This record gives sequence, C-alpha cells and structure tokens, in this order.
Amino acid sequence: MEKFTCVENDAVSLAGNRMIKTLGRHTEEGGKLLFDWSGSGIAFNFHGAGFILSLGEYKADTPAYIKITVDGGAYRQRFAVCDGREKIIVEGLPEKRHRAEIIKITEGAPKLAFEKLSLLGAGAALQLPPRGKRRKLEFIGDSITAGYGVLGRRSDPSYATYQQDVTESYAGLTVRATGAEGRYICISGKGIVCNCEGNREDVKAGEYYERLTYGGGICEDGWTPDAVIINIGTNDCGGPAGKEEFAAAAENLIRGIRARYKNAQIIWMYGMMNDYYSETLSDLLRRLAAEDGKVHFLHVAGITEAETGANGHPNVCGQARAAALLTKKLASVLGWRGTEAAAEE
Repeated sequence: MEKFTCVENDAVSLAGNRMIKTLGRHTEEGGKLLFDWSGSGIAFNFHGAGFILSLGEYKADTPAYIKITVDGGAYRQRFAVCDGREKIIVEGLPEKRHRAEIIKITEGAPKLAFEKLSLLGAGAALQLPPRGKRRKLEFIGDSITAGYGVLGRRSDPSYATYQQDVTESYAGLTVRATGAEGRYICISGKGIVCNCEGNREDVKAGEYYERLTYGGGICEDGWTPDAVIINIGTNDCGGPAGKEEFAAAAENLIRGIRARYKNAQIIWMYGMMNDYYSETLSDLLRRLAAEDGKVHFLHVAGITEAETGANGHPNVCGQARAAALLTKKLASVLGWRGTEAAAEE
C-alpha cells in the first residue's frame, strides 16, 4: 500500500448531524441536506487525511458547481455535479486537524443534495463544528450578485455554469473582505416589477428575502444579518418598468425587509450594468433615510470594457471594484474594521 493511501471509514448522514455546520438557507429530506441558493453548503472540522462526500440525485440541463476549501484555502477545488452519482474525494492531506467548507457556487432551481460523509485515515473523526461568524451579511439580487459570467470573457455572447461563481461576485468578495458569514438570495433575470423580458407574472426578486427555497416557503431560522444589501433594477428597465412603478416596488421591498430585520442596515447598490433608476433610487432612499437612519444608497459606476465578462456581465475586476466600494460603505455604517476572520460566536 502506498504511503498516502487511506482507507475510507464508515459514512455518516449529514441531515441533523450536530457535527456539521450548515451554511445558507436549506431543507432536509430523507437524511440529505438540500441546497438551491448560491453560496449554501456545509462546513466541518475533522481529524484525518481527507474525506469523501456522497451526493443525491441531481437533474438539470447544465452542471452545478461546488467549491471545496480546506484550511482556509490551503486546498481548493471546483467540482462539477451532473447527475449526483459523482463523489467528491479530497485525499492526501496531512493526517491532522482540518477545517473544510463545501458550498454550491452556481444558481439553479434544482436542489443539490449532500447525503453522506466519510473520512479518510486511521483514527479519523469529526470534531466540534465551526462556530458562526459574528458578522453577518445578506444579499438580495439578480445575476450580478450570483456571479453570472464572472469568470468569462467579454467575447462570450452567453455563459456556461463553469463561468459562474458567487464567491467571486461583489457579494462573495465583500464577505471575504469583512470576515463575515454571507447569505446570497439571488436569481438571474429577475426584477421587482418584471423580469428582463417584461414578464410581470414571473416571481419577483422582492420576494426572495423571505423564501426558504427557490420554490417558496418562508425562512424562519432566526438568522439575522447586520446588513442587507440589495442589488436590483438591472432587469426591470429591460421590461421596461416605469420609474414611479419601480420606486413603489422598491419602497415595498425595503419596508418588508425592515419589518423582518428590525435593526439591520439596508444598502441598495445600483449602477453596474445600467443607470436608468439611479436618480429614482437616490431620491427614494434619501426620503426613507429621513425616517429610518439605517437605509442607504450606494451608486456604483457602470463596468468598463476591461471589467466585462460573459454576456455583458461584470468580470472579476468589475466585481472587485464594486466589492471595494461596498466594503468601505459597510465600514462607514457599521464601524467594521479589518476582517475579524477569526472572530466567531
């Protein structure tokens, strides 16, 4: 037997397992953890030389992508899931204590199922799970927030899922820069009045913040963010939705978020892909800020050619610029300094 060959230990179920920390909104079914939102997944601590994650059935037209990070990035891998029969195998690690995070980095309504976990190495064992971060951010948005085409080229007229990564969007980059725990509630093409094709019957982005899954249901897990960042409006103007109509929908969304999160800062970002509602949002948020001092507008100038990825969407450079502006805004309204990456509850 080769030096680095490790025998697989007995698998353990993930649903209801107190040694596994879940990230983002999720559901459970048949002993599996089910994830449909971008940026959702699991984190765990273990002693051993690696692990094998077994998945449940997955049906979609295009692959979903998972990002595996061990020990803060000492080991990092992207993994495509086509039908759920795949197994994620991480091996050859030093046989010691490790921290692993496995998250879904692409969007899509089909649920990705994490079923069982087995560790590699003699005496391998799960340890107490990672604690939650003190800082918490929730993002509500569309394709910009989801990281649509962020890894693509400007010459790409459309995108493939391998070019999407929510951790490389302005949202994921801001979470990393601030050392926060993030939730990403985002679906491409949506608006708060209509979608990018002008369909007013389509589910509205303004409903996302209360949804447990893509399909619906109310999220009541008690997770409370320090700030809610909204980045919506790019698709409504393609509808097109009138400015007064958009302003009324935006106000309803803000008031709904305030009713849910009594003390959170609310920041509306806008401008990366078009500027149509900039004045409308600026006027609205100025008025709302007069009665609620925790409501803010953050204008982000449109992306340049050098900042354009697949299908006209921001690439990593455009997303990084927006993340820097948002990080600065959060420091201003919350007093956050540094990453506090090690600060946990």
